[in-house]
Amino acid sequence: MASDKEIESLVTADPGLPRPNPTQSYWQHIPHPLANVRSESLPSERDYAIIGSGITGLSVAKTLLENHPTATVTVLEARTLCSGATGRNGGQMAANAGEEYMHLAEVHGPEMAGKIAKFTLRNLEKMQGLVEEYDAVETSEMQRLKKLRVFMTESKFEDFKKSIARLEKDHPSMKGIYTIIDGDTVLKGYGIHGAAGGALLPAGTVWPYRLVTKVFSALLEKYPSRLNIETNTAVETVEHDEKMPTPITSVFPYILRTSRGPMRAASVVYCVNGYSGHLLPSLRGRIRPFKGTMTVQDPGTSLPNQGKSVSWGFHYPPTYDPDTLRHGYGLYYLGQSAKTGYFYFGGENTRMDEAVSADDSFIASHSVAHLRSVLPRFFGKENLASWKLISSWSGIMGFSSDGLPLVGRLSPALTGRLGEGEWIAAAFNGYGMANCLMCGEALALMILGQKVDDWLPGAYDLSDHRLRSSLTLPEAVKALSAKL
Repeated sequence: MASDKEIESLVTADPGLPRPNPTQSYWQHIPHPLANVRSESLPSERDYAIIGSGITGLSVAKTLLENHPTATVTVLEARTLCSGATGRNGGQMAANAGEEYMHLAEVHGPEMAGKIAKFTLRNLEKMQGLVEEYDAVETSEMQRLKKLRVFMTESKFEDFKKSIARLEKDHPSMKGIYTIIDGDTVLKGYGIHGAAGGALLPAGTVWPYRLVTKVFSALLEKYPSRLNIETNTAVETVEHDEKMPTPITSVFPYILRTSRGPMRAASVVYCVNGYSGHLLPSLRGRIRPFKGTMTVQDPGTSLPNQGKSVSWGFHYPPTYDPDTLRHGYGLYYLGQSAKTGYFYFGGENTRMDEAVSADDSFIASHSVAHLRSVLPRFFGKENLASWKLISSWSGIMGFSSDGLPLVGRLSPALTGRLGEGEWIAAAFNGYGMANCLMCGEALALMILGQKVDDWLPGAYDLSDHRLRSSLTLPEAVKALSAKL
């Protein structure tokens, strides 16, 4: 098992820029017409430069354009449009408020824990609303359904039930969101073998790449003179011009040096999640990359298609194999296409140095083999040959040392530069679909000087207290060690 020193070395490593040759995500196997969109040359000055084109970057851009009548916005993407975590995730619109509530209440108090729970559930509703607003239900294959959280051991199930009981006691208005079911019902009602118990909650599935690219397309059409997207344009450094103020340096003090030349901006917004530590070295350790593995598997006619009614999460105690040095990280996630019947299945069982990584240019063969061997067992099909592998890929998530997102203004102490115009929304800890949209919206409104305290959880901010206490390197090492 990795020592604290080895963990520290992994979490503080420079994640680098997104790799130019990532594994092929199934979601992107038919590229959108805007996949490689960019101007003939970079604009020289823009009000807002947004780095990253996933859900968070989209949300920031959309909110700025809709709430400021003249703001000019450039979205910069190192690779193709929506090619990062959003375009590589599991397609699950699900929150983890229930299983995390007990911990959140102990650390932040029941009021803040409840605010976080309500925020994530509201975010999922807004995600579904965004799909409908842009007439993308069919395109993105969105399904409103129930998430079945399956607990593979009695201890995991008991911990979960205690967490839900505390949630409902502290917040009676949230009673009934979760429906607890026993292992027998999990088997007879949903065909899942070996469970101690489970819980149902409102959720959804979606083809995330198709949603984000469709909304970006609509925004470009609506704001042709104020929005431009620059794909295949890596931001290599960000500088603050500290020369004698001139009309240009006063209004556009930031210089973004990119693979296609420089661009000036009044404000810079970082929506790069697991890659945040590259442009912002002070966040290394506070935010760490984590590589996820996804597969698409075809069960053929061996099982009924439940893609319109349920998605799944399988919770088990983390494991460690001293022979292979591989860790099982305690969660598998599963959705099913209502159209094709394909299973979208992910989860990690790999060496720590392969998991705490920002390199999605390869996928470990043993990770894919593991996911292929595990999935049929949940359905009692372990005697069958592995289901046909349609696709497999890796993707980079962003995790924080305290398990919560970072949303807000970056101080000069964090950027190492003068100026108050740098902002971030990152570290969604594997639950971006339950956080990104509203975190991006909140950040944009904060940039415009609006108050969001009544709905954005205060525990997400970049307060000095949080930076000194829970967002520290020792806490990052402790958090990762505790998961193993």
